[in-house]
Amino acid sequence: MRKKIAVLTGICMLCLCAGCGQQADGAVQEQGQEISEADVSETVNDGAEAGGGGSQPGGDALPDEDGGLADVAGAAKTEADSEDVQPAVGDDREQAGLESGEPSSSAKEGKRQDKDLEIPENGRCLTAEEMAGYTEWIQDHSNYGFLLSDWENPAQIDLYQVFYSSAGVGRPGTDEEKRAHLARWNQAEIETDFGAIDKAAVDALLLEKVGFTYDELVAEGSEGMKDWYYAETDSFCSESGDTNYCQFVCKDGVMNEDGTVVTLQFDGDDWVRTCEVKVSVESGRRRFLGNHIAEGWIRDTETFSETHTEERGDCLIEASVFENLNMDADASAVENTYVSGDWGKITKEALQGIWYYHPKDVGDSEEYDVVLQFDGDKAVVYYPAVEFYGDTYYKWDVVDRSNRGLCPELAIYWRGTKEGELAWYILGISEERDYFWCNGEVFYKQ
Repeated sequence: MRKKIAVLTGICMLCLCAGCGQQADGAVQEQGQEISEADVSETVNDGAEAGGGGSQPGGDALPDEDGGLADVAGAAKTEADSEDVQPAVGDDREQAGLESGEPSSSAKEGKRQDKDLEIPENGRCLTAEEMAGYTEWIQDHSNYGFLLSDWENPAQIDLYQVFYSSAGVGRPGTDEEKRAHLARWNQAEIETDFGAIDKAAVDALLLEKVGFTYDELVAEGSEGMKDWYYAETDSFCSESGDTNYCQFVCKDGVMNEDGTVVTLQFDGDDWVRTCEVKVSVESGRRRFLGNHIAEGWIRDTETFSETHTEERGDCLIEASVFENLNMDADASAVENTYVSGDWGKITKEALQGIWYYHPKDVGDSEEYDVVLQFDGDKAVVYYPAVEFYGDTYYKWDVVDRSNRGLCPELAIYWRGTKEGELAWYILGISEERDYFWCNGEVFYKQ
């Protein structure tokens, strides 16, 4: 299954977007996954994910210099519709410098104080208005996915991240596509949001954004999206959401001397905290030339993981919980089937305390263990597979969705907002409150 985290994204996913079926949601755990109206949800990893938020089976959510992608990444293969980049000007002295082709006074000084980008020779820094324009541009669903992988030429782009949320070119899946998807992954029914993207639409967007078709990228070494591709319909199909969405903000920008390339610094969230993007703006049309992720889970989850020792020294959950895990309650009646309990009993008060889940299909591996601790309005999440190590308090809630015929959502607001939450969809809780269950998952009270 492909993560959103490198998620949730989603995201992505964990991740890390889903609903309940047969009047009950299955479990969806994905970083930043939004609620969907699908019939049954499954647990998804989106290591964070930190990233590729929501998850699907497979996937995760080069060329040389002689004729390879790097040589022609800026070449225009089709006319792309993008807004012209018109630099805003400051005072009369700066305006005179721009109109005369002379570098601005700030450009002559080289690197600015408290700025990371170096101004190219005879180039200039972007104005605040221009940077605001790039912030708006990158937040579009057709653009932000190109910043969720580290790449120097287009064949290194993680296309799963680009198209995980459909990149604005998706459509609802057909019955034929749904049947093919269920058969490929040996599923009984669609469990989260299901969508499709025609390969022609993928080609058009890639031509616009980086100057190459999907097949051209694959020919040059790209992994492509083989797990999502269905030749019989010539489309890419997946169950996913928007869990890999990253709210990027442009913090700095510089332009080269002839005004054809801008280098931009964006700040995002934990998935991609900081990245540096090169964009071609020839003829007023924008095309991605490369992206370097300086900080973020997607870039280096291993380093992030190494900061948390095996002894879980930073974990806010008592070590004794991990040493004496309790799974004695008899939950056999709800472990392997869709059973709907009394949703009215699933409340914040009923979930207070510590809960533990271990997927039986991973053997003794602790990577996919989940420990949730609820103390009043504070939640702690230990879930190593998606980069949660129990070292932070989050706000949380139990969301009543019964007016839509859906089971309650356990929502953990790890982003600090109520958007892109980490979510489980709870089907029921035992009378003794010693376990609660989602779709195929049982959390035992500790």
